[in-house]
Amino acid sequence: MQRLAKKIYQTPLQDLRQLDACRRRLAWRYAIGMACCLCVVLLLGYVMHSAMVKQSLKAELVQLAQREAEVHKPDLEDWVTGRRGPSDVNIGFRPHRTAFYYVLGPEGQLVHGNETRPALRESVLALLKSQTLPRGEVVFEKVHANQEGALQLAVLRHPVKSDSDNYLGSVYAATDVGGSLAHLEQLLRLLMVLALGVVLLAGLGGWWMADRSLRPLQHSLRQQREFIANASHELRAPLTVMNTALKLVEQEAHGQLSEFHHQTLVDACDEVKRLRRLAEELLLLARADAGGLSFRQEPVTLGVIIERQVRPRALQAKAHSQTLSTSLANGLQVMGDADLLARLVGAGIDNAMEHTPRGGRIDITLQAKAKYVELNISDNGHGMSPEQCQRAFERFYRGDSSRQRHRSGAGLGLAIIDEIACQHGGSASLKSQEGKGTLLRVVLPLLDGNAFS
Repeated sequence: MQRLAKKIYQTPLQDLRQLDACRRRLAWRYAIGMACCLCVVLLLGYVMHSAMVKQSLKAELVQLAQREAEVHKPDLEDWVTGRRGPSDVNIGFRPHRTAFYYVLGPEGQLVHGNETRPALRESVLALLKSQTLPRGEVVFEKVHANQEGALQLAVLRHPVKSDSDNYLGSVYAATDVGGSLAHLEQLLRLLMVLALGVVLLAGLGGWWMADRSLRPLQHSLRQQREFIANASHELRAPLTVMNTALKLVEQEAHGQLSEFHHQTLVDACDEVKRLRRLAEELLLLARADAGGLSFRQEPVTLGVIIERQVRPRALQAKAHSQTLSTSLANGLQVMGDADLLARLVGAGIDNAMEHTPRGGRIDITLQAKAKYVELNISDNGHGMSPEQCQRAFERFYRGDSSRQRHRSGAGLGLAIIDEIACQHGGSASLKSQEGKGTLLRVVLPLLDGNAFS
């Protein structure tokens, strides 16, 4: 099946359903905008807080390393000169602190230390001796100890030099950052929960704001629809009276009128008929928009409906040298209203005849595919451009007048076809190409129990 041009429903000024879609879009955009702004703020806050925590750790370690470097510089000088040895190593113990340090000689020998967890000594020393840490930078390393388990340490290396700029060793200051990292993780989870809550509130607020902003327009559109429905309803009766009166005048005074007056009377009758049909179309669309379009739900043989609509139009097509052919599958039934479906078929045929030049051809086919009935009305008229095809289902839209034989329609035929198809659970679509004609396709649910190909 070739790809059909997708139909466009009525514009926002013509259909209240578009306002609901607009309200949803506004609410979503407001919520997404608020969520993005909030996420940026929270992310910046988290990054700044993390940077402050790390800066505080670095300041603490730098201060500790510099202090101990000044204190133990003589010890390193004695170690280098041989006045101190492994027997002079003294390790302090500070159980109530989190920061500790080790002083290592130029070849990685342990010279002095002050630790908080003696069980970590071997693991930490193995880490310090196994790699050369950058100078003056805080690095995070994970240390595994049998009794303590895995610990996350922040380590700072501070080199110590003699007065003659000779390397004496390094002071390694370290602290357990497991609690600080756990605090950052809890903060991140809290910020995520807050972000979700604020996004939810932003969505509700956006929906409320969109509803409040669109409410005056909704009220205006409802009033407009009520006016159209009431005006169309009120116009039907006087137009019917006018049509009847003009016909009576034509019948009774036919022989007494001049050719000019007779033709004027006929033109007036045609205009009254056109106005009456326009009022009925407007009333049908207004009722459909208001949800008041009631129709019968009964099995309808669609082929019979099509034949009844084709029969009176065959003479009209012949008068314009048009060929009107049908290929209808028998026995295909749909559930719906026979009158509305007859109007759908009639509007489709009238639209094809109106836009087909003299000598043109109009083909009507009816077939079943899967669980749907497919009605195709094609012509070899002037066709439409892609832009015109997209807007064809808009109310009161009329394409380029160069492809029209006359301007009798008001641009509501395809809108009515689309509305009736939707009311019956189906859809209508167009495929057209300039200079090659137009195909109107109506798809309706097939009634269970039908035989289909």
